[in-house]
Amino acid sequence: MTHAPSLSEDRPDTGPDSGTDRARPSRNQLYKALWRWHFYAGLLVTPLLVLLAVTGAIYLFKPAYENWVYKDLRTVHATEHAKPVPLAQQVDAVRKAKPEATVQSVTPPSDREHSTMVTLAADGGGPWAPTVSVYVNQYDGKVLGSVDNGKTFMQNVRELHGNLLSGDIGDRLMELTASWAAILTFTGLYLWWRARPRRGRTGRRGLRRWHATVGAAVSVFLLLLIATGLPWTGIWGQQLQKVITATKQGTPSAEDYKVSSKVPSTADHLTSNPDTSVPWAAEKVQVPTSKAGGGHEGHAGHMGHMGHMGGRGGGGAAPGSLSIERAVALAHREHVPGTFTVTLPQGPKGVYTISGKSEADPAKQRTLFLDQYSGKVLASYGWPQYGLLSKLVEEGIALHQGERFGWPNLLIALGTCLAVIGMAVSGVVMWWRRRPTGKGLCAPRRAQDARVTRGVALIMLILGVAMPLAGISMLLILMLDWLVIRRVAPLRRFFG
Repeated sequence: MTHAPSLSEDRPDTGPDSGTDRARPSRNQLYKALWRWHFYAGLLVTPLLVLLAVTGAIYLFKPAYENWVYKDLRTVHATEHAKPVPLAQQVDAVRKAKPEATVQSVTPPSDREHSTMVTLAADGGGPWAPTVSVYVNQYDGKVLGSVDNGKTFMQNVRELHGNLLSGDIGDRLMELTASWAAILTFTGLYLWWRARPRRGRTGRRGLRRWHATVGAAVSVFLLLLIATGLPWTGIWGQQLQKVITATKQGTPSAEDYKVSSKVPSTADHLTSNPDTSVPWAAEKVQVPTSKAGGGHEGHAGHMGHMGHMGGRGGGGAAPGSLSIERAVALAHREHVPGTFTVTLPQGPKGVYTISGKSEADPAKQRTLFLDQYSGKVLASYGWPQYGLLSKLVEEGIALHQGERFGWPNLLIALGTCLAVIGMAVSGVVMWWRRRPTGKGLCAPRRAQDARVTRGVALIMLILGVAMPLAGISMLLILMLDWLVIRRVAPLRRFFG
């Protein structure tokens, strides 16, 4: 909610219960103080909040959109008795078509009507997905075409939504916007509860009534979207990962799985493509290493070295390793559900990584690490191994993307995004209509009770502790107000 409803046509700074100020002065002062914070919070983040809502609404339709746009690449037609060619042969076809590329992973078809997707590492793509997906007809092994994942429409939408196409700086701005959106929601709920405008269906009163009512109606869903989006952010998300690790609510301990590498890498470094990566809860799992035997220690294979694909794993698998078909068969044996991705071994000590993600049901997620020579399951990580916090995050991600409960989930998420856009626009219109020309921002007046002001500041700072970037910005705002605005008369009149 970008601006709270005012209850007076002529005096926008008048709070509720104006006739009983003497009886309940502290409540009215609290209303004014929170209204002022609500006003300036809306002024601070409205443009980026609208961008978040617009891009989020568009990204909800990513699966449907890409299945439609890339239908000729993702679907195949074959006779009833047609049999797929070996996966190794399909990967070899990709390698011949793009000999300069590095094979990263293979996503086998989910059914007889879909093609095989081979992902290549690529430079120059987007920062979140520098990969190229090559699609292969599973029945004749012919390459159907390729897509640069870093340059697709939906990837640009995702980067706008997550980092404004500006890397870490944009990520921090979007995290700040999401944090202030939560504060807007909390303060708006209080203002709605105190005022609850019931009269006026047209004009300025009607707009205020609509703004407040819609804001209250979607507040729970909006807070849920904010909470489930923050784990992807830089600062808040990293701190959450640290809490999960410290409380052992995420990855298993080192004693659970033997990791022979001296500097163990984690699963989030296997690929930067969000469509072929491991689930969020498995990103910090330490990747084990294969134990080479039979003279394989001397081979210096690397990712992308295909060699002779027949009978070997391909990609960076060393000579003597399992075929990719065998790795897929082991994944089925371990009951990895649905569509999964096989990330190929990186060098002679690398492992096959099988990543099965399910946004519709996070309980079906599973991540396997297979020894590339023996096929031994070095680690099997899924819902039973997730800690409580990891489970909550995975459920939240599914809800955030509108996939957990199918169409109802998607429609609620879409409706919330549209409501945010509507409240932002209505807030700006309300402010513009009542803003006296030449008299500054026309912000709600300061609360005159110093105790109320200090109390509200303390509440806001507590919220700021939970959302660090918002907390830092609050301190800067308070210092600017105390040291500059209150001491310079023109600024004091402008900001109110």
